[in-house]
Amino acid sequence: MIKVYLILFLLFSGNASASAEISIGTLYDYMSGQQSTYLKRVRNQGDATAFVKVAIHEITYDSEGQPKESPELTEGNRALVASPSRLIIPANGVQASRFLFMGERDKERYFRVRFIPVLPKAEDGFDIDAATIQEEREQVSAGVNILTGFGSILFVMPRQGHFDTQIIEDEKMTTIVNKGNTTLMLDFFEECDGRKKNCSSPAKIHLLPNMKKQLMKKSDRLYRFVLIEGDKSRNMVIGH
Repeated sequence: MIKVYLILFLLFSGNASASAEISIGTLYDYMSGQQSTYLKRVRNQGDATAFVKVAIHEITYDSEGQPKESPELTEGNRALVASPSRLIIPANGVQASRFLFMGERDKERYFRVRFIPVLPKAEDGFDIDAATIQEEREQVSAGVNILTGFGSILFVMPRQGHFDTQIIEDEKMTTIVNKGNTTLMLDFFEECDGRKKNCSSPAKIHLLPNMKKQLMKKSDRLYRFVLIEGDKSRNMVIGH
């Protein structure tokens, strides 16, 4: 999911404004059971320095599979830590933040990581002096500026992960059930007509442990996707 933060600064100036444009690459990242850290690179494709805060929220799921997002994790109660949590990225430059997981690895856990560009303030923790802060604020404040931030989701897989994908057929539907303890993916998922000429836009579906995907059986319709279980994948076609 992409989260967009709009910070609108309206000033009375006719000068062209400089702006930062960040790109975080993939919106889904995966820390395998053999990893304890994950490196995420952030690019600034704009023409002004980007000052970026990294905020981490844990996502949990209830018995109905509905997600709930925690408040921002702060020092002292964090299973996942970003280092650094403040990025200063020059125009057309790249910086990286490394995520360190320090919690238990007995089950899969999920985190939303937000990269939020800001106009720097002294209390933001960017470790720059007041004169530099003022200079940077003036540079990006010559006109109307929109700073856009993005969120990615980090899957932290259990230390001992296993996959158990079950496909159950009945008269009305095909049900794909994840009986393992690690998320599996239905990648490039499409619903097509029987001739495979008219298909929906490809989608990426994450099937978390103990969750299922139901595919209704329809005449002259089929579903196709790549089933991904860790480092293994296979092409699947279900239906006519």
